[in-house]
Amino acid sequence: MDSSGEAPDRLSSLPNVLLVMIISSLSFKECVSTSSISRRFRNLYRETTNISFKESEFVTHRAFSGLPRMVARILFVRYMHEWVSRMPDHVIQSFEIHLPCPFGFGAEIASLIAFAVSRQVKKLVLDFSNPAWRSFHDARRLPLLVHLPACVYSLKTLESLKLYACGFDPSRFQYPEMLRSLHIGCVRLINFEPLLRRCSKLDILSISHCWGLDLMNIAGDMREFAFNNCDFPFIACFFNLPKVDVFKYAGDINCLEFDRMNAIIKEVHLDFGLLGGYDGWNKETVAEGGMVCDLLNKLRDARTLTVCPYLIQVIQESEHPEHFLCPMKTQHLVLNTKLHPREFNGISLLLHNSPDLEKVTFDMISPSPYPFTTSTYGGIDSRTYWLKDTTYECLKTLKVVVVRNFCGGSNELDVLMFFIRSGRGSGSDRERGDVLELIEIYLPNELDKTRLKSLRFRAERVQHIARPIQVLVHDP
Repeated sequence: MDSSGEAPDRLSSLPNVLLVMIISSLSFKECVSTSSISRRFRNLYRETTNISFKESEFVTHRAFSGLPRMVARILFVRYMHEWVSRMPDHVIQSFEIHLPCPFGFGAEIASLIAFAVSRQVKKLVLDFSNPAWRSFHDARRLPLLVHLPACVYSLKTLESLKLYACGFDPSRFQYPEMLRSLHIGCVRLINFEPLLRRCSKLDILSISHCWGLDLMNIAGDMREFAFNNCDFPFIACFFNLPKVDVFKYAGDINCLEFDRMNAIIKEVHLDFGLLGGYDGWNKETVAEGGMVCDLLNKLRDARTLTVCPYLIQVIQESEHPEHFLCPMKTQHLVLNTKLHPREFNGISLLLHNSPDLEKVTFDMISPSPYPFTTSTYGGIDSRTYWLKDTTYECLKTLKVVVVRNFCGGSNELDVLMFFIRSGRGSGSDRERGDVLELIEIYLPNELDKTRLKSLRFRAERVQHIARPIQVLVHDP
């Protein structure tokens, strides 16, 4: 301490160059807020190398809460221009604009993008999509209001590009070999394959809510690939991704062919929620069940596998799925589920075909304010299904069970009791250590105190019953 008895201000003792590095590591909103720390910080935040303008953060500020939406938008665009006009003349790392449906602001946006290019930006994010859009059908109803300016195509420093509801010409990029991350969304995407072949250093590729795709072959050394709810005009798509670690697919059930894939894929996410609800057995679901089994067989090397309710339900419709589905090398199985009885057979199939499983996560969808009470479906009785003396090879390796968005319903409790009974094992099992070690229960957000108290009581009952297995209960 100094002579006044106060601790020295270590932050103020740092040189400006270090303070700018610290400020630049913060989110842009936090970075701007540092201007109120002291007189020294009043303008220092303008030297940040990471700039992000988000209309949602601006118009919701209390200072603009009473203004009409259009007036607030005009002020937001004016704020962006004033901000960049006062920036010191130095290179910036990232520049982001998030402005949904920017009708009437095309010239202003082009000027801001030109500013970012003049500062040799490395990461450029242009997001003009509407958060309310849920599919490519929503996005294609409106014309594109912004197109990528010519100056971006000749930018040598660009390493990461994210374009949402922003038109562009894939053939015009002069230095695509510099791109390491490319995210495209909410546009008509044509003539994209030639660009992809030129992106020799690409690590991450994401295509979301696009239409008009002429892609049939997706190849490259990227580490992450995501294809999210796009209009897919072809019967099949071929993948040649020998180095991919993370593969995410959401959309319709199509024939996905894999020429070469990484021998050890870290994560695979499969989501067929675009198909809507599952209506039970028919000829179409039998075919889809076979396609899903075939897809899982092709991706059976995935160490973490995340699946949706539709997959869990339709997989059992395949002809003889217990014979057609091959054992998988999955170590962590993530089930996005409602734990409806019609999902039970699918869950059982996945457990049966994951002999190396170490962790299973039940990510409960749309937690209900009341316990789930459906007891039967198609001859499946939820009250007795998990009481059967069923053995899975994975029970010898399973260490952790996780339930997220815990609702406290009878089906959740029955599943947990199954794993507790199986996890305790016999005396010989305990000596080998081949028993369940941990159960984690995450309570859902946005519940009133009464409901939260009730769920905590149910979770604590699981804690008591599960002993000596450790049960951790996580509050929201």
